[in-house]
Amino acid sequence: MEKEKVVVFLDYANINRAATEKRCGLDYQHLLHYMGEERFLIEAYCYVPINPRREHRSDREIEELWRSGYIVNTKVGNIAGETYKCNFDVEITMDVLKAVYQVKPDIIVLATGDSDFIPLIQEVRKAGVRVEVAAFKETAGIDIMLKASGFIDLAVYYEHYLAAQNGEQGEESVEERYKNLIQSQNGEQDEESMEDQYQDLVQSQTSDLDEDEMPLPEDQVDNETDTPARDAVDLQLDVNISVTKGNDIIVPAIHTTDDQDLEATID
Repeated sequence: MEKEKVVVFLDYANINRAATEKRCGLDYQHLLHYMGEERFLIEAYCYVPINPRREHRSDREIEELWRSGYIVNTKVGNIAGETYKCNFDVEITMDVLKAVYQVKPDIIVLATGDSDFIPLIQEVRKAGVRVEVAAFKETAGIDIMLKASGFIDLAVYYEHYLAAQNGEQGEESVEERYKNLIQSQNGEQDEESMEDQYQDLVQSQTSDLDEDEMPLPEDQVDNETDTPARDAVDLQLDVNISVTKGNDIIVPAIHTTDDQDLEATID
């Protein structure tokens, strides 16, 4: 079956601001693969505003977006008091319509929560193209979610992304986990992998032994009684008992590992 053709449009300022508010560090390359999963990704466009007071501040982010597979469109904003304004509504609308009538994709993914794009969404759907909106549910307007053909909740996506990064298993990881087992059943394992499994088996069996089952070294076993030898004690005790004339027996102090001297006199 032929894969559906998809074109992605990312309103970077809108999505990045929402992600920052939710403290989500989005991986835009991974997000692009996610939105184009099991589809034929024709192209991805990204729109990045430039701070007029610090025009090179976003250079690193822009370069990373290019590396991630986006065609990056930039525009220097206009100073407005202490901040600045930069609107890409016209550019995004024109590019989406060009893609619809020239490229003729099956799906348009519009990554934004801006409800100003509702008329554009309706126009594209009338042309027979499916429009999916990708945004954080809390920051997207209810209208844009209703008017779109489908909604991709980026909060849900990010939870799955973190789970994958932390090693939690999905279907693919389970399949990978048992790949060696399937190969061994089919006789496809080489000698090295079989040796590794043998070593793991031996180690696991050894670790299952209780302390009472662990054999003692030969020098710690009394040969006559098969019991642990009395000198198999970690503490080194040096006891010297001397008997003096008279009725008193003087027992010199036992020198322990901390060298504390004690002296006892027994009548």
